[in-house]
Amino acid sequence: MSSRLPDFVDPWRMVDQRRLFSGHVAVTDLPRLAKVVLGAKCDIELQLEFARDREKRACIKGSVKVDLLLECQRCLSPMSFSVISQLNIALVRSAEEAERLPDNYDPLLLDEPRIRLLDIVEEELLLSLPQVPRHEIGECCSDIDQKTEQTTVDLEEPSERINPFAILAELKQK
Repeated sequence: MSSRLPDFVDPWRMVDQRRLFSGHVAVTDLPRLAKVVLGAKCDIELQLEFARDREKRACIKGSVKVDLLLECQRCLSPMSFSVISQLNIALVRSAEEAERLPDNYDPLLLDEPRIRLLDIVEEELLLSLPQVPRHEIGECCSDIDQKTEQTTVDLEEPSERINPFAILAELKQK
């Protein structure tokens, strides 16, 4: 069953009803993400399924897909970054319950009766971003500059280098 993504939901009720939400969301609808990316090539495609696993844990499973535009930190030019992320979230009521979860679950501590679904999607996308976005080697504009600099350094005649540890040799002789 596919339906429009509501702003807020009661997660426990959604689990009991085994609800499935799928659709598309614009990056501009996620303000924290919009601040750190240049944009997106298309809307964010998402699917969120509320269910119980074999151990009767309340879970949100799904996926988030989008092609984002980030700023390369080497050359400061736009670069494409594809995110295809699988969500496997367990709903918990306490930190102790979260600690007992298997490693394949990310805990979502619920201290309020309703959650905003877009917050889950936004958090997943923020966690998927690289800490330092940069083009692949050979694709970056700065790679050309580095190759030119390296060639220039290689062409220069080798100069006599001063060994910073030469003073230690003198101390050893004393």
